[in-house]
Amino acid sequence: MKKTLATALLTLSIALSAFAATPKTSDYSKVDWQKAEMNYIAALSSDNIGLRHSAANFLAEYRLPGAVKPLVEVLKNDKVEQLRMAAAVALVQLGQNDGIEAVKEAAIYDGSEKVAKFCEQLISASSQELSLK
Repeated sequence: MKKTLATALLTLSIALSAFAATPKTSDYSKVDWQKAEMNYIAALSSDNIGLRHSAANFLAEYRLPGAVKPLVEVLKNDKVEQLRMAAAVALVQLGQNDGIEAVKEAAIYDGSEKVAKFCEQLISASSQELSLK
């Protein structure tokens, strides 16, 4: 009985916390996307690796095309492999030629075998996805 009650309370607690964390609205019409883009681009230069990673993800998620050049710079020059890979993903998701070409170049020339292989697989996967459409 105690075990069942504890399980029920835990389940309820998890469900309530998930509900509380859900945004109240998905109405993005009031968002100043130009300002958001500028802030995310500025965040790419932060000392905080997590912030830089999140900024790359959000730039792609919200399809903010002005971010291609800064993301290419991250892909080419950032010392952190995970950030270069996040920039590559964002560039492929944005789908602009300049960004995709930069990812193709990174697949060949990146100094890290891990990043180069990741970019190669990313380009291959995106090419396959496009051929299925």
